[in-house]
Amino acid sequence: MIFHIDGNSFYASCERVFRPDLAHTPIAILSNNDARIIAVNAECKSLGFKRRDFYFEVRDAMQKKGVVVFSSNFTLYADMSARINLIYNRLCPDVEVYSIDESFLYFPDWKDTDYLEIGHEIKNTVRQETGIPVSVGIAPNKTLAKLCNKLAKKGDGVCCWDKINQDKELENYPVEDIWGVGKKKSAFLKRHGINTALSLKHYPLWKAKKHMTITGFNTVQELNGIRIIDKIEDEPRQVVFVSRSFQKPVYELDDIIPSLCEYTQEAVNRMRSESLSCKKVSVYLMTNPLAEGEQYQNQMSAELPHLSAFLPEIQSTANGLLRKIYRPNYKYRKVMIGLTGLDFDEDPQLDLFDAGYNRGRELEPLMQAFDKINNRYGRGTIKLGSGIRKVNGAVSNEPWKSKKEFLSPCYTTNIRDIPKAY
Repeated sequence: MIFHIDGNSFYASCERVFRPDLAHTPIAILSNNDARIIAVNAECKSLGFKRRDFYFEVRDAMQKKGVVVFSSNFTLYADMSARINLIYNRLCPDVEVYSIDESFLYFPDWKDTDYLEIGHEIKNTVRQETGIPVSVGIAPNKTLAKLCNKLAKKGDGVCCWDKINQDKELENYPVEDIWGVGKKKSAFLKRHGINTALSLKHYPLWKAKKHMTITGFNTVQELNGIRIIDKIEDEPRQVVFVSRSFQKPVYELDDIIPSLCEYTQEAVNRMRSESLSCKKVSVYLMTNPLAEGEQYQNQMSAELPHLSAFLPEIQSTANGLLRKIYRPNYKYRKVMIGLTGLDFDEDPQLDLFDAGYNRGRELEPLMQAFDKINNRYGRGTIKLGSGIRKVNGAVSNEPWKSKKEFLSPCYTTNIRDIPKAY
């Protein structure tokens, strides 16, 4: 049996764990630079606000309706996600993390087992130990488990496929809400009279394969109770990209380099977290295409002489690329770092003729200590020097920094932000 577990309004729920005064308050989470809404809880959604709204357009209306706004705090959300998945792994023999707020749990097909009771136990344990509310969908395959999860949100938080009137629920379930059916496919299906999950269940398989590709073919079979979509095994990612828009236009190279250093460290951290190394480094620099004035964008790549996960080497390469593509007198809006050619570096041998590779190998314990400190005490606790300019001994204004006016503390990862109890 497959359990699909989803955190309810996950980002907002993470914020609410440390702000019990917001128990019934509408909450919205903003993107980088506080530009758009990326998440809303049920109370906020009921007021008419939705994801992808531009914050500046709805700011006044939100204030009038008492919506509490937070800048995205992904350090907090990722840590809460990790804590929840530790609970899943404790209670289930096989767990697949699908996203930051969703996981699939695979239980054996035990005879005479009350899976509904197991679902309630998981839901209550997560709520008790983390404060995060979750919904649980239980079914023989992933598509139906996702469907049951949505039904669970309308009920007591747990829904089991074997305990409901299946065809009735499928008849009331919109085809566009089915996992794996996107806008294009749902529009096509509706033109052919397929409006519900029940009608898609009875859609001929040969038509599904012809008009909906193999994904639609699999979806129709899963709606009929057949398990087709298997567990996704972990595969090494092919690329890591990190970029953000600057809070305001940046002109000077000395102001862009610190931002590139921060993004490179984040990219290398993501790569190292999966035990990968890169062969190629790319840097992109661009102005704002929507702003007035002369536009400029450029990119340059460099291939490393060997696979590397050594931050100083990758950082030095990225800084060199940036200096080559930088042009003065432009209002830059974004810089991006890309690491490609990712693979596992499983060769333990040093290279007689490559001092750079040997240095990275010899200093790998230092990088591991670097990773552990940042993972334990929060991203950016220690970092490479980036040549940040100082004025009278203080760090100068950093215009590239993301705008986060409503950022909450990193309660779980930064020792300075640990809540105080009185």
